[in-house]
Amino acid sequence: MTKRIVITPKASADLDKHFEYLAQYNIEVALNFFDAARQTFAQIARTPGIGSPYIAKNQTLQGLRRWAVKGFNTQLIFYFERDDFIEIIRVLNAARDIETIFTQKP
Repeated sequence: MTKRIVITPKASADLDKHFEYLAQYNIEVALNFFDAARQTFAQIARTPGIGSPYIAKNQTLQGLRRWAVKGFNTQLIFYFERDDFIEIIRVLNAARDIETIFTQKP
């Protein structure tokens, strides 16, 4: 069963920032990124267990998983599998200090 995808405001902002960054250099690559992210969300919705568990010190992140955007392996999708839906919480570059990002206050 395919689950519904819910994209948090932070994840939506992450997508916009990645798109804007890529578009500065090549609009076609930026459009391909956006399309690949949507395809990857759909893949996660079909097979939620596909992502690797993300082990974090923050206990509120228990159960968090990560999976790379297809064709953009440095862009990681972080998500929770909920009973009725998949919650996309962030889309971050793997080179960033992800642990620090997840410990920052909103």
